[in-house]
Amino acid sequence: MAEFGLFGVRRDFDAGAAREVVMAKAKAEGAIFDAAGLTKAAAAADSLFWAYDAPLGRFEFHGDAQKLGLPPLNGRLSPQDLALLLDIGEVDRLEAALHTLDVLTAADLPGEGPAGYVQCVLRLRDQRCVYLKGRRVGRTMAMGTLTELSRDARHGGGEAGLELHDIHIDMLTGLHSRHGFLNAAQAALTQPGDYDLVVGDFNRFRRLNEALGHARADRVLALLAQRLRDAFPPSAHTVLARLGEDEFAVLTQRGFPRVSERMRQALERALNVAGFDIHPTFSMGAVSVEGGEAALDSGELLRRAEMAVDAAKSKGAGGIAAYRRDLESDGLTRLALEAELRKAFISGEIHAWYQPIVDLKTGVIAGFEALARWVHPKRGVIPPDHFLTATRDLGMMTDLGAIIMNTTAPLMARWFRDHRLPQGFFVSVNLSAPEIERLHLIEDVSRLIRDHNLPRKALKLEVTESDVMRDPAASARVLEALREAGAGVALDDFGTGFSSLSYLAKLPFDTLKIDRSFVSTLSREESSEKIVRAILRLGRDLGLDVVAEGVEDMTLAQRLCDLGCGLGQGYGFAKALRPAEAEQFLIASLAQAAV
Repeated sequence: MAEFGLFGVRRDFDAGAAREVVMAKAKAEGAIFDAAGLTKAAAAADSLFWAYDAPLGRFEFHGDAQKLGLPPLNGRLSPQDLALLLDIGEVDRLEAALHTLDVLTAADLPGEGPAGYVQCVLRLRDQRCVYLKGRRVGRTMAMGTLTELSRDARHGGGEAGLELHDIHIDMLTGLHSRHGFLNAAQAALTQPGDYDLVVGDFNRFRRLNEALGHARADRVLALLAQRLRDAFPPSAHTVLARLGEDEFAVLTQRGFPRVSERMRQALERALNVAGFDIHPTFSMGAVSVEGGEAALDSGELLRRAEMAVDAAKSKGAGGIAAYRRDLESDGLTRLALEAELRKAFISGEIHAWYQPIVDLKTGVIAGFEALARWVHPKRGVIPPDHFLTATRDLGMMTDLGAIIMNTTAPLMARWFRDHRLPQGFFVSVNLSAPEIERLHLIEDVSRLIRDHNLPRKALKLEVTESDVMRDPAASARVLEALREAGAGVALDDFGTGFSSLSYLAKLPFDTLKIDRSFVSTLSREESSEKIVRAILRLGRDLGLDVVAEGVEDMTLAQRLCDLGCGLGQGYGFAKALRPAEAEQFLIASLAQAAV
């Protein structure tokens, strides 16, 4: 009597019988496609048929594994059971791809909407690659084929509409890689018609990656790729790609709704990964092109779209821009900016300016935040949002931090010497991720405090949630050592990151800074007030000072004071001031307090 496995598929694997059993099971679960193509693929000498039970997390493979150079794959196997076959890290990649089966949106309810795809390229221990591809066929089931990548390309792809168009496939998402996209896009553009290419850049993905870790961030990317497939079904005129770590692309024929709108609707829906609510936003660049014999080269088309992405980013997160001729000069301007910026660091054009931080109850100065300004000899003052990104891209954040800290310490020493400053007076200096990881940071901070005879916590170092969460244990050691050296430690932009509150209690902060996004909407959004109240309560419970950023007027300052916030900074008190202006503000505030 024949033996049946997990899904009722015979272990001796008769393709016809398997097809009948699979289709019966799929029908019972409300299957959303015909399994005939998949079972037919398993009969081929160079493919394995697989069935996967999502709740149990178990595979069954059928076919001759040895013809793929694999050992027998018998029984019910979890992804972890495949670890001996797969290269290091590939099990995590497989699990991230399979996780898309667990995420059901309204469009994915049984019997409604498109099937859930699974596509993943996996590297074996012997460095060959196999291509796992399939679809969800019911509430709990997925079925598909496993093929050696070179053979899959050679034979022109698989069955059931799951063709592998090009060997240049992104290993995580199964979409085209950049190289694959260029080839596939060039082929698609040979067909006459009006096409749109839209490239979307995942805003703040680096922060998410650092906070959640690579495995969870990869899961987010896999889910987004699946949504992109659902929004743009496979066709000869559509090419989907993951161009880089956080960049997706869609090339398809123009239609309604516009490609950018469909792409945004697909990618910007909230999702939950490992208990974290993620709200993706994308900056998008678009370019139109006419297909046919005289079509634009795909490489040039992509260059124009990515130039439009940069223009969209300059408008702020979530923007969109279309390619224009004048963007070409903007690209040259960016190169010139970077060249001038390098010279600025050498010639002393980078300065520290100081924004007051005020006691909301008394109105007296409590401290300052040191902020970087580029004072260009011809163009005047260049605001930080115009050069900080370039500084980061050039790898010069540690140089910037050194300039601000080495300028601020002697200025503070003079202020303490010349003025009767209030108890607890401080100046905050921002500390970037590269600085946290810098080898001699603790020794340099200790030397500055010692050489300038600064009181404990007078020099306060600000770090962001995402920078700390890159490596919480290592960050805790660095921050504790900085506090022991005499520095204060503040957590900047609190509430915008992805950290766990359990880490907050363990890290040696003495100050929380409420992000301006919550403060600026305090009077008109109930959710913002709830968040501000919660942060203030948390600060009191942990014995931390709380500073509200973005206090734009005295009405808002009074509201924050009524809620129990102790300190505030923003244009309502003063913008960032040159050192001499900051000292005048300090003197005036001290005089007012003495009255």
